[in-house]
Amino acid sequence: MEDRITKTLALLLDGSWKEAFKLYHEIINDLSKKESVPEAILNGENSQCASEAEKGASVASEFERWSTLNEEELWDLGHIAYLFDDTETAESLLEEHYSRKPNDIEGLVFLGKIYKKRNKPYKSELMFRAALSEDKDNMKAVEELVYLYLETDRPLDALAWVQKLLRLDPRTPKNYFLAGKALENLDREEQSRRYIIAGMILDLSSCFGGSLQSFYEDRLGESITIADLYDAREVIQEWVEKNAAKQFSITE
Repeated sequence: MEDRITKTLALLLDGSWKEAFKLYHEIINDLSKKESVPEAILNGENSQCASEAEKGASVASEFERWSTLNEEELWDLGHIAYLFDDTETAESLLEEHYSRKPNDIEGLVFLGKIYKKRNKPYKSELMFRAALSEDKDNMKAVEELVYLYLETDRPLDALAWVQKLLRLDPRTPKNYFLAGKALENLDREEQSRRYIIAGMILDLSSCFGGSLQSFYEDRLGESITIADLYDAREVIQEWVEKNAAKQFSITE
């Protein structure tokens, strides 16, 4: 099984998606084969007993179908399922992974992403917060919480967590755009504009300069003034100083 999962990953890395998809489905089909119901029961006169036996075998099979996989195989196959948008299988695989490694931060965050994609916001939030209980400054978990709150119309929560994200990493353009989006959803247009311009400044000065241009062009147009740039630089400086203060307090 491990060899076939590894081969599927290799095919994906090589861009051979069709072959990888075929092999992935073969793996899932092999793992999902149900245990047969004892023939003596199925041939019996009591059809209700046979029906109950079938149900029992099906439940057992569902419960046990990942039992032959180790943690690494669960992880890899779960990612493959997610890539192919088979989120139901990805959820099942990562829930099994979680049952074995409940304190694994990456696993918690990934399961949270799967729940979010499957429109299970409550479960998604629980996973991200569980990851943060293991590492309160885990930026991926914080970022995913921000996205979740923006998608579920909770802009105040999104703003609170994006402020934490900015305190942890004040030099990433995307963090300012997320703050701008949260402020926009709160009808705080002037503040939103300042943060979006701050993100634009950082984006244009990065080695991938202008990679997020479509985001801020739609919102800012061509009406940016020198005063706007000055205000935005103040926003960046404020968060850089907060980050420096945090780092200083850690080293004391």
